Amino acid sequence: MEMVSGSGAGIHALCDDALVEILVRLPSESVLRCGAVCKSWRRIATAGSFLAAHAARSPREMITLAESWTLSAVPLSPGLDAADDGARRRYLCDPSQYDANGDWVDCSRVLASLDGLLVLQQRPGLYVVCNPTTRQWTNLPVLAPRPCAAASPCGFYRHGPSGEYRLLCHAEEHREPGSSEWKDYYYTLSAGAALPRRLAPAPAGHPGRRQIGYETPVAHRGTLYWLGTHPVATRTGMMLSFRTDSETFRLVSLPPAGNVSAAALLELDGALCCVATRGGTPLDIWALQDCDCVAERWTLRHRVVAPPLPPRGSYCRDFLVNMAISAGGGAILVGMTFSGVIRLYDPKDNRVKEMELRSTPRFLEFRESLVSHAFFQAPRCPELAPIKFPD
Repeated sequence: MEMVSGSGAGIHALCDDALVEILVRLPSESVLRCGAVCKSWRRIATAGSFLAAHAARSPREMITLAESWTLSAVPLSPGLDAADDGARRRYLCDPSQYDANGDWVDCSRVLASLDGLLVLQQRPGLYVVCNPTTRQWTNLPVLAPRPCAAASPCGFYRHGPSGEYRLLCHAEEHREPGSSEWKDYYYTLSAGAALPRRLAPAPAGHPGRRQIGYETPVAHRGTLYWLGTHPVATRTGMMLSFRTDSETFRLVSLPPAGNVSAAALLELDGALCCVATRGGTPLDIWALQDCDCVAERWTLRHRVVAPPLPPRGSYCRDFLVNMAISAGGGAILVGMTFSGVIRLYDPKDNRVKEMELRSTPRFLEFRESLVSHAFFQAPRCPELAPIKFPD
């Protein structure tokens, strides 16, 4: 095996394979420091295969929004505790927007997290992709107010055939002179591209309503799934899915979970699942079978029947699940939009723990990544507000 250059014994006498096995286990900041030791270490620490392996080993975290409007991450584990939101919370970036006097104006909305990348919305039609680990950021192609009149983000994905990272959007094009009708289309915004790409006609929105609502989708086996918040949900009574390789849509049967407004999708142990509450603490876990077939079906995988929780406020009585994420080890973390109150369910032991975090969980999984992307070198939109990262 090739030996690392250097004289004498010690770590410099290790072969490349041994160094890779050591460096791949280090945190990202330590890898960056090691890359500055010598040329040989830098060659190893910047190799594409090493960066991919390092990203795959990075621990799973959940994005949270702090009271200071900064984005942070807390470890995801079956033993998650409210204390982790303080002691183990890690600052990622500040997406706040400020005016010329330095006064706070607004906070960019976090839309998605994938492969160490975050997607933020600075305003409808202007979206930012950033990597908090490498402290890089740029904008996706601008969609509104030109070329479209209005835009709503749908989901972020990696397009397998091209390797591009793309944001799917539902947009309303400008009306033609003399016409009273808005034309709806799906667009894709590819990182590094100059212009958005029109993909396909989209369902028409409500008259007079310029924003079309989509919940954050769940990705499973190369497909994005929306449960109950999408334009054709009421009319069809079905879920919406989108194949990220062929970029085509399909309707999928809803789980027999009752009220989908008190349910949420997640990927759990390699399966697409839906969790639903029917009041109190019981939690039903449905799994989608044959999701790639036309005749897909849902089966009840487990029902967590835990003892009632002691009342601690009005939120206990009205706890309706609409967000969920796997905490690892089969455990499930559920919550409500814009609430710090969450519940950790353990189906194996039929246990549930309720806690209140100091920051607001966004139920988006984050993994650090040092993988380099050429699209960060593309010119930025002059309107783009800067993203602040840790010093």
